[in-house]
Amino acid sequence: MMSGKPDVEAKRRATLLQALEELQGLDLCRQAELGGFSCKELEDGAFQLLIPSFNGEIEIWLPEGRMSLPPHLESLSLRVLALRYVKLSCGVPESGEWIAYRDLPGGRFYAATISPTIERPLADMFGFRRGALGEIAARLGGVKADFGDESFVFRAFPRVPLLLVLHWGDEEFPPECRVLFDRCSSRYLNTDDLKVLATQLAAYLMKEGGGAEEAENLLWMVE
Repeated sequence: MMSGKPDVEAKRRATLLQALEELQGLDLCRQAELGGFSCKELEDGAFQLLIPSFNGEIEIWLPEGRMSLPPHLESLSLRVLALRYVKLSCGVPESGEWIAYRDLPGGRFYAATISPTIERPLADMFGFRRGALGEIAARLGGVKADFGDESFVFRAFPRVPLLLVLHWGDEEFPPECRVLFDRCSSRYLNTDDLKVLATQLAAYLMKEGGGAEEAENLLWMVE
C-alpha cells in the first residue's frame, strides 16, 4: 500500500506557495503600516517583513518567499497564517470587545468543535495546576487579564489578540477554559483561520506544559 505522506507534503507546499502568491502586487510597506509590523526595503526591490508573534518574530523575505520562525513557534500553519495576515491587514483598530468563536462571521457552524479540541484539553491540563498556566503563558508573551481565576492575552499577530480564560477545578466543579477573540480579528483573518490560530496557541501551551503528544495531535489536525 502506498503511503499518503508525499501527497500530504505536496498539499502543504501548495498551501504555502498559494499564500505567498497572493502577496504579489501588494504595497508591502503599506500593509505593514496597516498591520502593525515592520517592512524594510532591501536591494533589488526585495523586502524584509518582521511580524511579532507569540513573544517571537516571524521574518519573511519577498519576493524570494523565504521565512524564518523561532524554534518554539515553528509550524506550517503559523507560516501560512502570517502570510494571510500580511495580505488582509487593513488598519482596523482593536475593539476591546471579546467574543466567542460562534459570534465570529460564520462561526456557529464549527463552534461546537472548539470545546473538545481546544478548551477542554487546556482545562484538563491546567485546571488543577494553579499557577502553571501563568508560567507557561509568560514564555509566549501572555499578558495577565482580569477574568476567571487565570486569564492571559496573547499576541498572535499585532492586531489579532487571543484571550484565554481559565476557571480552576475543585472537588465540586470541573475546571473550565474559554478562548475568546477581539471582534476586529475577523478583519485580519477569516473565521476558519482564527480557529487554526487558536488551535496553534493550545498546542504551544500543551507542549510547554508537558503534553507533547497532545500538542502533536492538535498540530496534526491543523497541518
